[in-house]
Amino acid sequence: MPPYRIGIDVGGTFTDLVLLDEATGAVRHTKVLTTAPNPADGVLQALEKAAAEFGFAPGQVAAILHGTTIATNSLIERKGPRTALLTTRGFRDVLEIGRQIRPSLFDWEAEKPEPVVPRRWRFEVTERVTARGEVKAAPSRSEVEAIAAQLRAAEIETIAVSFLFSFLRPNHEEAVGRWLAEALPGVDVSLSSQVLPEYREYERTATTAANAFLMPIMGRYADGLDTLKARTGIAAPLHLLQSNGGLTRVDSMRRLPVTIALSGPAGGAMGACHLAAELGEGNIISMDMGGTSCDVCLVKDGRATWTTEGKVGGMPIRTPMINVHTIGAGGGSTIWLDSGGALRVGPLSAGSNPGPACYNRGGREATLTDAHVVLGTVLPEYFKGKGIEIRTDRAEEALQALAGRTALTPRAVAEGAIRIINHHLAQAVRAVSLAKGYDPRDFALVPFGGAGPLHACLVAEELGITSVILPVAPGVFSAFGAALADFRRDAARSLPGRLQEVTDVAILDAFHALEVAVRPEVQTPSVTGVRVERAMDLRYVGQSFEITVPVAGGDGLDRTVILSDFHRLHEEAYGFANAEEPVELVNVRATALGLTSKPRLGGDGKPPAPPLPPPRGGSARVPDFTTGQVVACDVLDRGALQPGHRVAGPLLIMDPSSSILVPPGWSGVVDGGGNIRLTRP
Repeated sequence: MPPYRIGIDVGGTFTDLVLLDEATGAVRHTKVLTTAPNPADGVLQALEKAAAEFGFAPGQVAAILHGTTIATNSLIERKGPRTALLTTRGFRDVLEIGRQIRPSLFDWEAEKPEPVVPRRWRFEVTERVTARGEVKAAPSRSEVEAIAAQLRAAEIETIAVSFLFSFLRPNHEEAVGRWLAEALPGVDVSLSSQVLPEYREYERTATTAANAFLMPIMGRYADGLDTLKARTGIAAPLHLLQSNGGLTRVDSMRRLPVTIALSGPAGGAMGACHLAAELGEGNIISMDMGGTSCDVCLVKDGRATWTTEGKVGGMPIRTPMINVHTIGAGGGSTIWLDSGGALRVGPLSAGSNPGPACYNRGGREATLTDAHVVLGTVLPEYFKGKGIEIRTDRAEEALQALAGRTALTPRAVAEGAIRIINHHLAQAVRAVSLAKGYDPRDFALVPFGGAGPLHACLVAEELGITSVILPVAPGVFSAFGAALADFRRDAARSLPGRLQEVTDVAILDAFHALEVAVRPEVQTPSVTGVRVERAMDLRYVGQSFEITVPVAGGDGLDRTVILSDFHRLHEEAYGFANAEEPVELVNVRATALGLTSKPRLGGDGKPPAPPLPPPRGGSARVPDFTTGQVVACDVLDRGALQPGHRVAGPLLIMDPSSSILVPPGWSGVVDGGGNIRLTRP
């Protein structure tokens, strides 16, 4: 029996599933509406639907790989368990003091996001470690047990412990963690020396508090998934996709759920990296536009850019993550009028319940999907396979309600909404390219998600991008990325000091200790090998923030190469570098990668010659957003397109997972892997 790998992505509107044949690389996929408020039910529905459609046996499934937005939404909404914080005496308010940075610089009434731990549940412990790691005061067990009694009375479910300079001397936190576990059995405890053993007490405390907040939530979600999975008879292990684009075991996720705080967008980014490698395209920009949001990521030289300075719900989450820029723009984004009568789109979304007005599930507000239905760029008959009956009359009614408050027609409102959202999408692409020193015209745009291929060419035109690559099954591409991800575990340790004064022995010992810790985390039966990567966080003396510099492995350090790379990366990031300035070491990092097999996906990407004419299909009338006219175009079924078929706009291509709009002026060819490569002079 052929082994299968299942990738699942839970979005705000749809839950997508990809079934990957590990032997041949064949991909089959399906999707269901996301179930709110319990998305685990949607996962079960997707598994049952896939089993019925594809006929695989439960024993054929080797692994289920899952990306989710549960942690993201929980942090944004602040809906979760009662969380407490124990911290060094005098630092009870560090979560609220933060960095003294206002959310909106010129808004005097702007309010900072509420901490996940209210002040009444933040407790001070009489302990202190100096910046040199010297003990000034050790914690008292009796004091901690007295605090535990208050926590028990308050029915606290989870606790964060973050002491000053615990990354230098973690034994205080470890002792307090043991005492709390004995006094409060069943209550989760999260230690900053295990979550984020780095300096900067605010970011460390905030990240540890977020980790504690998520532990009961993600623990219950994992338990629920195991129960639902058992109902299908699938015994294969379940792995979660992390914010860094790598997989983690469920037991690791239970200890460090903060690592999946931005799990959802990571799958698409990793799928884009794999596609770039297959096609020999080093530089691409991925644009994942689903029903609720759009995630944009820049891939340079085949690798997604990443950061440790993420934020979720206004709260810093300091953990390695794919550098994804997210905006509220999707097929379910609502169209509305502001107080001045101007047309706006998003960021609020109709989601899957009630959904766009055209879904006829109770939604009354016009959405971007309704605009496409009215304009003819989304054809109702292609939604029947998704279990949705599109009602054009409902879409027209919703847009008419808006048009009645303006001097516009419903069609003009729809066109205006699409122009607005395209501008927002272009701005998101600029945020990951121009704002970081990259010219978007040097990159190919790779759109996916249910709505991405509808907008890609129009967004590319605004940016001057001349190449768009449409992957196979774009509507489930994030689930596909999860199915191909490697296992990954990151670890860091603060080692502050001027680089010239920190010895090679100290640095190499730190690397070795980190590698010993991370390597077992990725050694699972499904990996084909393990690779460990090293890096240093460096900065010029006097700077506030650092740059992560890759470091070659081995028993020695080539400081000349390390410094040369730092100066080069600093100039790329900030436009200047000074080789005469002293450099300071902040952290050392180690990453273990458990490599999984990457089957070829239907060819080498090269089209056969000569190009073939496309098969004839139906016809439609769509807007030309350049001239403002309505033009006639062909409608092609993507399933009928074969390698070598040439396409040219204006054109609608209907994919089972997404609709594709090819405007006038764009043309391309289907390559050997089934991807459509479009170009525009």
